[in-house]
Amino acid sequence: MLKLLIVDDSKLIHFSIKKIIEENYTDDIEIKDAYNGNEAIEITNEFNPDIVLLDIVMPEKDGIETLKELRKAHRRLNVLMISSMGTKEKIADALRYGARGFIQKPFDEDEFIEHITKIQSLSRR
Repeated sequence: MLKLLIVDDSKLIHFSIKKIIEENYTDDIEIKDAYNGNEAIEITNEFNPDIVLLDIVMPEKDGIETLKELRKAHRRLNVLMISSMGTKEKIADALRYGARGFIQKPFDEDEFIEHITKIQSLSRR
């Protein structure tokens, strides 16, 4: 079973990601939602997801700070950053702090699935 955590302050993004997952995966998948960095940390500690999809710009705690905290507590956690604010500096920060990749919003469905599949194969090793 694939356990996925979506972290974004936009309900539309949560809906869009779930729709893509449902249309492209036949495996058992459990999805949880968080709408800010603090929720993401709390849910990750309880849920232990295989993959976290993490927005960069969010209220309360941004994605980079959240990523740092998540990776400190869960060294092997697979995090894929998603954001419409894809500055080169933010992308470089995300990769430096352990993100497995970055997807620019609005994202292409095929590119999104390719990233998830790649991360999924890494987590099986």
